[in-house]
Amino acid sequence: MTRLVDLEPFSGQSLAIRTAARHILDNPGCSVTLRAPLTISGCIALSMVESALVDLGRPYSRRFSPSSVDKSNILIDVIDGHDAETVWNDMDSTLSINSATVHALDGHRGDERHGRLSPVAISASLMEELAPDGKRSLRLLPFSIAGNWLHDAMDQTYDPVFTIIRDYLQERGSIIVVPLPEVPDPSIEMLPGLDPFLLEGLTLGWNKMDLEDRARSLSTYLLPLLSLNRPSTPRIEELGWHRILAPDWSRDLASQLHDISDEWSRSDEIRLFASRTVDGLVRTGRFE
Repeated sequence: MTRLVDLEPFSGQSLAIRTAARHILDNPGCSVTLRAPLTISGCIALSMVESALVDLGRPYSRRFSPSSVDKSNILIDVIDGHDAETVWNDMDSTLSINSATVHALDGHRGDERHGRLSPVAISASLMEELAPDGKRSLRLLPFSIAGNWLHDAMDQTYDPVFTIIRDYLQERGSIIVVPLPEVPDPSIEMLPGLDPFLLEGLTLGWNKMDLEDRARSLSTYLLPLLSLNRPSTPRIEELGWHRILAPDWSRDLASQLHDISDEWSRSDEIRLFASRTVDGLVRTGRFE
């Protein structure tokens, strides 16, 4: 079966990911140290790799940057500050995971389309290589695109990497993609100025509409957003027509990320909140 690491956006990172995964699997007696920035994306990236290690029954320790690490361990270091290659250093047994601007696909005129490959997506590809059938790993796979969603690139232009990963997850059955009225409990705060009661009415009548009526009704509901600076047009399209749900989720991805971002901004003890966030993701596979 095709995995994330086989997709075109991952082609420049695939060798490092596969080599690191093989080293970890071939050295079951070694503990793994994980380090990531103190951000929501860092928490999600950590939870990806931790889930795989729990599925494998491997010991590990968690750190948030900046912090020192024991160099005798295998180190997986998630870095999200600048575009760079993801590199496996065999001498130090260290995998450095960096965000990168990558070639995603070719346009119909032969022009290259580029996008951002996030540390979350790269960590998800490592998770798949380590424990492709692991219970926790499979449960967290829908969050592979969370890093792209959280990044401000989505507010500027179409993100082909986001779309490629979303389509991959949909094709393998990890997610379903539904329009807004089919989302059980969306965070309406992401749609500034729109009437929640109108959305409730639209949802109640949704199943009675044909495709043309649905398209017209939802487009009319979302129309006032187009005159605002935020959300961007790509986000409006995703929030209106492409909400992401996993089989065991009661809330869609965008709503979960919105709510955790809001809680994060109000937390007085970020490190404690971050640790609890990672623990919850590893335990349940979603933000609760």
